[in-house]
Amino acid sequence: MRQLVLATSLPLVFACSNAPLDQSRVVAAERQRADAIGRNDTSGYSQLVSPDLLAVDRTGDLLSRQDRVKAIDSGRARTTRRVEDDVEVRIYGDLALVIGRSLSQEDGKQHSDYFTRIWVQRRGRLEMVAAHYTDITTQVEDDDPSSPTAPDHAIPVLPIATTAPVPEADTDLRRAIRDQHEAYWSKDTDRYRQYVGSDLLRVAENGIRTAEELVAGMRGNARLPAPPSQQLDVRTRLFGNMAIATWLDEGTDTIGRFSQNRFTVVFARRADGWQMVHIQSTGLKHG
Repeated sequence: MRQLVLATSLPLVFACSNAPLDQSRVVAAERQRADAIGRNDTSGYSQLVSPDLLAVDRTGDLLSRQDRVKAIDSGRARTTRRVEDDVEVRIYGDLALVIGRSLSQEDGKQHSDYFTRIWVQRRGRLEMVAAHYTDITTQVEDDDPSSPTAPDHAIPVLPIATTAPVPEADTDLRRAIRDQHEAYWSKDTDRYRQYVGSDLLRVAENGIRTAEELVAGMRGNARLPAPPSQQLDVRTRLFGNMAIATWLDEGTDTIGRFSQNRFTVVFARRADGWQMVHIQSTGLKHG
C-alpha cells in the first residue's frame, strides 16, 4: 500500500464518463468527498453518495446516507480531524475499493482505524455505496507486532466474470453467504476455499490478512469446529458481477463472552460462483 493524498481545495465537479473505471477517477472522487466534508457541503456530498449507502462506523453502528449528511451538516464530520495513509485502490470492473489507515482526533482523543470505502460506477458516474471503519487504537497503542498492518507482498486483483449476471444471482449470493459461514465454523477447509478468492484481503481489529493467512488461521483455530454464530440482518446489493453484503454476526468470543461484529463483505462472480475478495469486521462496543 502507498500514500494517497486526498486533501484538496478545488471546487467539486461531478463529471460523467462511460470509460472503464481507473484509479485516477477514484482518486478524484475521494478528493471531492474530502472537500465536501471539509466545507460542510451537504449538497456536494449527497451527489457523491448513493441513496442506499451503508456505512459501518468505528463502533460497529450501521449508518445511512441521511446519518452521514446530518453529521456533515452539523460540522461533526469536519471537526473530526483525520489523516489517511497506506491507501490502496483496488478495482473490480465498475467497483473500486479504497483501503487504508486513518488517524483522527475527536473530543480530545486520538483514534486509529482501518477503513474501506466502496465506489461503484453507475450511469457513467461514481457513487460511494458503502464504507467500513475498524478501530485499531488499542493495537496501535500497544504496538502489537503480531498485528500485520498490510500484506508483506502485493496481492494482485483477479478478473471477474465477463458474462451477464444470471436472474437468480441474489439467491445464489445469499446461498454462498450461508455456505461459506457454515464451512468456516465446521472447519471444512476445502469447502471454504471455494468462496475465498486468492486476491482476498481480510481486515479486522487484529490486522490485515491475505486469503492464505485467513485459511491457515482457520486451520489452527482450536475453537473450531463449533456451532456457527448467527448471521442477522443480512443485506445484499448486486452491481453486475460484483456484490456487497452486510450483516450482524452474533455469538461468543474466544472465552465464551457474548459478542457482536458487523461485517461488510465484497463478492466477485467468477467461473466457480461467488468468491469473497474483501472482508471487514468491526466489533460492536457494549456498555
